[in-house]
Amino acid sequence: MRFGWGGAAALAGAVVLMSACASAPEMPQAAALESAAMCHALFDTDAEVQQRLTRFGSDMDDLCACFVSEHDALDAEGQATMMALSAKVIEVRDANGFTTTEEAVELMEDDQTGAVYGFEWDRLKAGGEPVEEAMIRAQRDPAGCVAP
Repeated sequence: MRFGWGGAAALAGAVVLMSACASAPEMPQAAALESAAMCHALFDTDAEVQQRLTRFGSDMDDLCACFVSEHDALDAEGQATMMALSAKVIEVRDANGFTTTEEAVELMEDDQTGAVYGFEWDRLKAGGEPVEEAMIRAQRDPAGCVAP
């Protein structure tokens, strides 16, 4: 299974740093804002994702609403894995000069043991499935996702 995903590494890094440094319990709205920011960092510069969404009558806001919805439905460990994987995809994409998230994900998928990128296959799959589900939902039923 290939996950297809695209953004701004500095923003993603700031989001991850802010969430890691928070000392008080996170408010649900803050988590939604962080996951929405991560979604935009992943996909805003990915022309392939934008074209795919357009074909289905959706847009980046629809995708990111679905991304937030998928993130919110996970337990704390699942949320952490989804966000960590998203940040790593952005890092790999930007470090390699890729224009799409798909290119970074495919490279990471080749690292089955996680020795290079830190995500063995099962963890990569666990973090990527909610992202892929967000994409599917944004294409099929974007109104079913709540906007952050």
